[in-house]
This record gives sequence, C-alpha cells and structure tokens, in this order.
Amino acid sequence: MERLQSVEKAAQTLSLSAWTVRAYIRQGKIRPVRIGRRVLLEGSELRRIIKESRSALTSTPNHGSSPQ
Repeated sequence: MERLQSVEKAAQTLSLSAWTVRAYIRQGKIRPVRIGRRVLLEGSELRRIIKESRSALTSTPNHGSSPQ
C-alpha cells in the first residue's frame, strides 16, 4: 500500500505552499483522502498533478511570431 502524505509534505514534493495545495483541494484539482479530520494525499495523486502540469506546458501554443 502506498504511503499517504500530509498537505505540508505534499506541498514540499510539488514545490508549492501548503496554502496552494489546500486551495487546489477546495477547487477539486487534487483529490484528498480524508481520515477523520486529517487531510492526506496519495503519491499517485501527486504524480497525476505533476504529469498534467508537464503536459500543459508542452501543449501550450507558441504565442510568438506567426509564420508568414
């Protein structure tokens, strides 16, 4: 079984602030695991966020000069 991470540890992993990770959870961008009052994140969820961020960077159109 995969180890769960606290919001703070996940924020370090993603190089974000804990506030940003909590905002992503509220916005539905990250799906947490709630155990009692604890909010934890699975490694697979963090990998999904990283993968989506990478693909968003590579699929962004170039807004530079257009071919003539």
